Amino acid sequence: MSMTQRILRIVEPVIFGARWITLAVLIAITAFLGWQASQLQPNAGWLKMVPQEHPYMETFLEYYDEFGGANTVLVALKNKEGDIYQPAFMEKLRKLTDEVFFIPGVQRERVTSIFTPNILYVEVQPTGLSGSTVVPADYAPTPEMMDKLRSNVSKANVIGRLVSNDQSAAMVVAELLERDPVTDEKIDYTEVGDKLEAIRTKFEDENTTVHIIGFAKVVDDMTDAATEVVGFFALTLVLTGILLWLYTGSFLLGMLPLVCSIAAVIWEMGLLNLAGFGLDPFAILVPFLVLAVSVSHGVQYVNGWASEIADAGHTAYRASLNTFRRLAIPGTIALITDVAGFLTIYLIDIDVIREMSLNAAFGIAAIIITNKALMPVLLTVANVRDREAFQRKQARREALGDRLWRFIAATFTKRPAAVVTLMVCALILGWSVWKYDDLTVGSAQEGVPELRPDSRFNQDARLIAENFSLGVDQFNVIAETVPDACIKYDLMAELDRFAWHMKNEAGVRETMTLLDLSKLAYAGLSEGRLNAQVVPRNRYALAQATALVPTTSGMLNDDCSALNVFLFTTDHKAATIKEIVAAVKAYKAEKNDNPDIEFKLASGNVGVMAATNEVVEAKEVEIVLWVYAVVLTFLWLSFRTFSGVICVALPLSLVSISAYGVMAMLGIGMKVATLPVIALAVGIGVDYGIYIYATLAEGLRRGMNLEEAYYRTLQKTGKAVVFTGIALGLGVATWLFSKLQFQADMGLMLVYMFTANMFGAILVLPALAHFFAGEETRHQGQDITSGADDEPDGGNRHDA
Repeated sequence: MSMTQRILRIVEPVIFGARWITLAVLIAITAFLGWQASQLQPNAGWLKMVPQEHPYMETFLEYYDEFGGANTVLVALKNKEGDIYQPAFMEKLRKLTDEVFFIPGVQRERVTSIFTPNILYVEVQPTGLSGSTVVPADYAPTPEMMDKLRSNVSKANVIGRLVSNDQSAAMVVAELLERDPVTDEKIDYTEVGDKLEAIRTKFEDENTTVHIIGFAKVVDDMTDAATEVVGFFALTLVLTGILLWLYTGSFLLGMLPLVCSIAAVIWEMGLLNLAGFGLDPFAILVPFLVLAVSVSHGVQYVNGWASEIADAGHTAYRASLNTFRRLAIPGTIALITDVAGFLTIYLIDIDVIREMSLNAAFGIAAIIITNKALMPVLLTVANVRDREAFQRKQARREALGDRLWRFIAATFTKRPAAVVTLMVCALILGWSVWKYDDLTVGSAQEGVPELRPDSRFNQDARLIAENFSLGVDQFNVIAETVPDACIKYDLMAELDRFAWHMKNEAGVRETMTLLDLSKLAYAGLSEGRLNAQVVPRNRYALAQATALVPTTSGMLNDDCSALNVFLFTTDHKAATIKEIVAAVKAYKAEKNDNPDIEFKLASGNVGVMAATNEVVEAKEVEIVLWVYAVVLTFLWLSFRTFSGVICVALPLSLVSISAYGVMAMLGIGMKVATLPVIALAVGIGVDYGIYIYATLAEGLRRGMNLEEAYYRTLQKTGKAVVFTGIALGLGVATWLFSKLQFQADMGLMLVYMFTANMFGAILVLPALAHFFAGEETRHQGQDITSGADDEPDGGNRHDA
């Protein structure tokens, strides 16, 4: 007795012999998990998006308390007419600063604007140096005070940083903690985003505009689009339901795969909540994927059941049992392959991707139950009222595609077409490998890639970048040195040389260190001479100059053993980040010969992006290789023939490789949001291939020639694969209209991969079978892919 027969002898009595008990249990579990799913909460987190074990992130976290993080919020207030030195505008800026200061989760000591006490100016007086806060303690919104503020701002070195270059706008900069320091609860980014949007509404009018950027605002905008995502999901359900109805010719049969697919999504969401996770905005792909995989398997089952009713005249019970025996093993193996493949994504050390991996694995595991247990039970009681009419309708459906199936079988199983097909595949492979070098790892566009280029957020980002020299894109390098380095000339001179060197890099807009302020102080101590804006060699003069820079500035720690070098970048495109990282590494290797100072990468939001890009680039090929290692293993276990492995795996791998070329051609970067797509979409392709080849191998082992076996395959499972590819492609095509850029990118890639995998299974697989499937003829009489031929013990044998 084969292993499959042993498995079916255990499973069949549970599903068919005690079907009413099984149905009741499955309904109860679905209800419980549905209640759990209703408790699922959004769970966005900034640290979830970054690889916390990366060396850059270790540096970032080590100095997080002293220098702050990269989770910043920038709120710019712009005067439509004139400069900022107007009483009404200054009053708005003062109140705006207070509003941002009291947002929950804001690290209040790091809030900066010209109204905060940590922003100082220094000037030279005949009696020596003097200085104070930019906005004096006796501030009042009078014209005289406006003139004083204009003077103080010019002395404070904040133009381009907190005041725009043309002085028509001013900025409030805040940094968010991961946990609220008052309640110790995780920051609710949606709440923060809502408060920021309320600030926009409060302060924006006919005279001023408000522009807000930062991770919290990105999450809030993505969450606001969640309603749209639910709408796309509903539209996909309706569209898929209509197509299923048209395909099966029966409303009941069309709805059954959809009902089981919805049940699988409910199980997925419920299991996710039970495991203690929330739903991250970046994981919105997963429910659609689960729905797609479930529909793919459900269509195969319904298609097989309808054929048993129409062709063999079986009862609903017998048709379901026979279909189960034929499809249970290859279908389950395909799903187990999917689960194992999705779990390999867990190897990527980024929490949001790991959650996505577990989420997908939960969903596919749920499909094994809903499609291989719930669906067969429901079909045992499906009522065909007019059997003859149903048979005539099925015959008409069969006839619609019969000429196409015969043409494909007669053409692509023969050598001329097979050779041409494989040559075309070779050309596609060559093009894909050629385009691979153009694939961007990281962001390929300005602004936030998760949102559309014309979104309000990206419009705000462009305005801030155009008006401020020092924007939100910061790449920070930590100079680790000895204690009291601030009074040692050789170390400060090396820091100054490094900053000057990086300032001349193409991707760096501006740099800032404590020396920028201490040079001004030293010049002031030297009667304001411009040639005194240097690093003083005398340790006492150096100590006097650097002592004026407080540790609250984020430029140095308490004992001056770590110094923060701010590099404000022109953008955060992947190419820009890579060039800056390379420049820092080159300086360290070639120009820094002082052993007492080490420039460590990296902090700031761009430093974090650099770490993320490096992890994605390092893991991208590895993950795909692991996915295929799992796929190849299960293909071998499923078919036990090299022909089965080759005929399924080669079309699948061609689609995966060509997807990189498509991404490069369309300018879609490989990043956290898109990295899992190719690995996850392999699941659909392997389902197609396993169903097609299992049926083909069955025919060859029964003595059919390749053409006839493939024609029978197309009739049984091929048409369901074609339908699934078209239906799923149309379903995710609705994503192209999403307000979320990363969802549109995902939709575009999934449309390509669903469709390409369909063509690979239908056209490329038989071409490969022409050269390799002869191996199956040596297994004639054996049936290692489908179910048992004999009646399992303990099953209920009466017809429903």
